[in-house]
Amino acid sequence: MAEQAAVPNTTMMIPVPRFIGAILGVVVTVLVSIGIYTWGTAPSFSSLYTGLEPGDAAEVVAALQSAAIPYELNAASGSVMVESGRVHEARLNLAAQGLPKGTAIGVEMLQQEQSFGTSQFVESARYHHAMETELARTISTMRNVKSARVHLAIPKSSVFVRKKQKPSASVALSLYGGRVVEAGQVNAIIHMVASSISNLTAENVTVVDQNGRLLSSGDLESNVALTAREYDYSRQVENDFEQRIERLLEPIMGAGKVRATVNAKIDFTQQESTEELYNNANQTLRSEQSSQSQRFSGRNGGGVPGALVNQPPDGGQLVEGAGGVGQGGVNGAPSNSSRNSVRNYEVDRTIRHSRTSSGIVQRLTVAVLVDDRIVVEDGESTRTPLTEDEIKRLTTLVQQTIGFDQQRGDLVNVINASFTPVETIEDLPEPSIMDNKWVQFALKWIWPFILILIVIFTILKPSIKGLTSYVPPAPVLSSPQGAEGEGGTGEGSAAQLEHQEEAIPLPSDADQKIEFAKSMVAQDPKKVANVVKDWVGAES
Repeated sequence: MAEQAAVPNTTMMIPVPRFIGAILGVVVTVLVSIGIYTWGTAPSFSSLYTGLEPGDAAEVVAALQSAAIPYELNAASGSVMVESGRVHEARLNLAAQGLPKGTAIGVEMLQQEQSFGTSQFVESARYHHAMETELARTISTMRNVKSARVHLAIPKSSVFVRKKQKPSASVALSLYGGRVVEAGQVNAIIHMVASSISNLTAENVTVVDQNGRLLSSGDLESNVALTAREYDYSRQVENDFEQRIERLLEPIMGAGKVRATVNAKIDFTQQESTEELYNNANQTLRSEQSSQSQRFSGRNGGGVPGALVNQPPDGGQLVEGAGGVGQGGVNGAPSNSSRNSVRNYEVDRTIRHSRTSSGIVQRLTVAVLVDDRIVVEDGESTRTPLTEDEIKRLTTLVQQTIGFDQQRGDLVNVINASFTPVETIEDLPEPSIMDNKWVQFALKWIWPFILILIVIFTILKPSIKGLTSYVPPAPVLSSPQGAEGEGGTGEGSAAQLEHQEEAIPLPSDADQKIEFAKSMVAQDPKKVANVVKDWVGAES
């Protein structure tokens, strides 16, 4: 008869290392989930100000704290960042408080309280610095200019005319990346600075950029400066004529089917002349002066003494004035008379002072290139060259547009040619769904939960499953004592399971026993092999 060993009914205990590992897995999962959620839902920051001085940065941070606006400060670069959606709110709030103030102080310096012992030199230096700062602020408001610095060299005034020196100024511009200032802006800066300082001329203002490149041309009256202005004026005149021609012909030929080039010869010479012309034909009496005088003698007789005087005339006839005989007779008094007359005439005189203006167009040479006429029939385009009459019409239009003058030597040439077709530009792709603002907002809040679920299913769930589905190690079957039948497994025999620490009761059902045996083979095949070995040794 088989004897069944008594097996104590004890509670299954989970090993301590497995329990501690499960607890650590839960803690790690919770911490990782919190970190992912905090990182994923953290607000995005945008730059508010960059390159702030430490004093300005401290004041800006204090103002943001008082306004309860989240911020980030980079002490190394002096940049302050706030939430992207509150940038404008923060700037308005800081502007209301006059922040950032900046290190450059302009006329505000003059408003500060001055001590009683401040010297005139210090006051002059402060005024000088205030003028430089105000000019720099004004220049910084221009387009493409990031910041500016102005240096004024104003000599001390002197009562001696010979010792007077003209002031000068230097302007250093800091431009935005990839941008340049135009020539018109440079001239505007030069004249603005020259107009702000007394006795400062535009020739004494120098403008440079942050790369050390000279932007001003120095002496505006020099030959180089004049040549540059003349060249710019010529290009401006030519571009104006070209735009006129293209705007006139494009409605007829189509957009992009007309190309015009104008070469203008402009005379920039200046001449001055003065002429004085007289017209002798037209004379006008301006003044007349007349004088008459007579003289009488008081002696008897007259004439030259001599024989002829005392002789009577021949024939006994008296001749007036002969032999000293006058109207008064021989014994009359002699007389002497004279008459003078002066007349002044005005002669027509013309004084003409003429000065020819510069920038006169001496000749225009125009070349116009037009494309063929394109006719679309049944979806197919056909190029048709222009006829002679059409080219003549276009030539007439161009001549009237530029003010054609044959005496001036103008030349207009209109040519018809086939343009190379322009490659079609592909349409821009449709914006993807990821570019949608609402999709980006949804993903910003969804993907942290997705990562948390991944952590739960990869770390937390296996840990919990290991605790709930714990299977103890396979028991060791003891060899049967006094068993009957083959293998000691008869009806009256009872198998006894032994474990290293305690015995585990065997299931009563046969199917459960088979499953139990399979689990033991899967978990600890070495012990099962030892049991079978003991059975074989006992039977032998």
